[in-house]
Amino acid sequence: MSTLFSSLRIGRNTLRNRLVMAPMTRSRADDASGVPSPLAVTYYGQRAGAGLIITEGVFPSPMGKGYVRTPGIGSAEQGAAWKKIVDEVHAAGGLIFLQLMHSGRISHPSMLPGGALPVAPSAIKPAGQSFTATGLMDFVEPRTLGTEEVAAVIEEYANAARLAIEAGFDGVELHAASGYLPEQFLSSGTNHRSDRFGGSLAKRATFILETLEAMSAAIGSDRVGIKICPEMGFNDLKDEQPVQTYSYLVEQLSGMKLAYLHVATSKAAYDYHSLLRPLFKGVYLLGGGLSKEKAEQRIASGQADAAVFGSAFLANPDLPQRFVSGTALNQPNPALFYAPGAAGYIDYPVHEEPAMTRALRIHAYGGVEALQLDTLAIPVAGEGEVVVRVRAAGINGLDWKIRDGLVRDAFPLPLPATLGLELAGEIVETGPGVNGFAVGERVMAALGGLGAYADYVVVAADKIAPVPAGLDDVRAAAMPVAALTAWQSLFETGNLQKGETVLIHGAAGAVGSFAVQFARQAGARVVATARGVNADLLRSLGADEVIDYQESSFRERAADIDLVLDLVGGATLQHSWDVLSAKGRIVSTAAPEIVATVPVGKQGTWFAMRPDARQLAGFAAQVAQGKLQVLMADVVPVAQAAAAIEQNKTGHGAGKTVIRF
Repeated sequence: MSTLFSSLRIGRNTLRNRLVMAPMTRSRADDASGVPSPLAVTYYGQRAGAGLIITEGVFPSPMGKGYVRTPGIGSAEQGAAWKKIVDEVHAAGGLIFLQLMHSGRISHPSMLPGGALPVAPSAIKPAGQSFTATGLMDFVEPRTLGTEEVAAVIEEYANAARLAIEAGFDGVELHAASGYLPEQFLSSGTNHRSDRFGGSLAKRATFILETLEAMSAAIGSDRVGIKICPEMGFNDLKDEQPVQTYSYLVEQLSGMKLAYLHVATSKAAYDYHSLLRPLFKGVYLLGGGLSKEKAEQRIASGQADAAVFGSAFLANPDLPQRFVSGTALNQPNPALFYAPGAAGYIDYPVHEEPAMTRALRIHAYGGVEALQLDTLAIPVAGEGEVVVRVRAAGINGLDWKIRDGLVRDAFPLPLPATLGLELAGEIVETGPGVNGFAVGERVMAALGGLGAYADYVVVAADKIAPVPAGLDDVRAAAMPVAALTAWQSLFETGNLQKGETVLIHGAAGAVGSFAVQFARQAGARVVATARGVNADLLRSLGADEVIDYQESSFRERAADIDLVLDLVGGATLQHSWDVLSAKGRIVSTAAPEIVATVPVGKQGTWFAMRPDARQLAGFAAQVAQGKLQVLMADVVPVAQAAAAIEQNKTGHGAGKTVIRF
């Protein structure tokens, strides 16, 4: 499964996926007031499926404005408009940082208070033109900031950061790329100062470092990120020794405990990511010209922690869903990037999933021929529910018992019915009232009922657990029923205690293999019955003794058993009463009839697993950490599911068989 859909901690926030929406100027704000357009509420809300949204560049003070119709954060009216945007993103489960962008010399008097000259570290006129309300106009020579004025600009950044947090933002990003004021201070081609903000490389970096320190003091460093782009060359920005410049800067940033370092790829021949990634001891966001495949490769190789997408998010509000389903992407329309109005802003279409799904259903009680692959309407998530695109589902012994009609009294079903009890996949839709889960997130679940064998399944959100990074869908699907049954039957129903002896029948199966491991972890003595070919495997899982039921009777080898976990039923269950200790008891997951056949003076009960998302998440974490093993007998495609269920009835290798969808 894609590395893009695992969670990531940045500062005090946890991203639900590693898809970051890049900051992109869209020029839809009111030009006179700098108040974001009401359309921006829809624009950002549409894209809240991103793990993190970084807003368009926002000027921290009126003197920082550089383009027509760009927004600010200084006034109460601006803050109120941003709060509506933030609330919309949060309501959809998203996270959003505000990017602070002071344009410095990349501006024009027509956009600044009182027709003032743009400010800069040095009075060096940039080549090029400015986008103004009346069209393109040549840049002018800026005014040099005095030393005390520089300190005041730094405080403007800190104040803007405070205002962003007051508006509800999860953090802020300092825009230190694209030739704007922070990069103008950093670069030798634009900073010819002789005070403490210029001259040597260390002094040229002072503005950025002190700005970050001021912002961190205002809101906490774990809510502050920074964007850089070495050798981008945009806005006539030049530096004589960029490799040394950015190496030094990132080394200084590494100790500041920032939320992240965002590095955009430029057209430079030098590989800055290979240089800078090892220098920064924190979360590294990589952006610029990425495809889904390239992003996955970067994250999987450790070159990045998350991938930043710009125009792909601009043109595809549902980019995470498209990546999940493999749907082709909309192409952006550059002619409308900066045009006012809704066109090219909030009217890009979202992909509609096909309305049908496959489902493996039983139409009548009987053998293999009773199962049929039907086409049904895709379900819709209701209150507190999610729709999961199933990638894998585990086969359970209950499947063939239901199919053959052996448990029709215990499990009366309206036919046809979709089989399957457990699954793993990713969320494609969330219903009202669902918190903590998002589209694209990988999840696993024991349903607590039938219906897992379908391409799309509705699941109650309180039954699902996230799949940890490093655990693939097939192994995740092999866990829910087996792990929960093993744990709950041993400890919640069987009350197994440290030092007791447990006899596990059918120990080489999916439930049995987990039961062996759990019992050993609890300090119990484990006796297992299984085929001799699986003896070494079970000993490696923690069994103290393995009895080959094909060669000897467990009644001849076992005695004084405190707990029997019966996963087999039949004669094995009936003979198990003979080996119990005085306080011994039997828990059967295979034979509901045990409740009517318990001998006088004996303790026995039938057990049925109950879904428990918290328990399941804990077991999944242990598997991901290598503390628990998942045994799998086979992995089969949907076309072979009916035969695999029959094989489960007649015998198969150790562990669980999983259907891959």
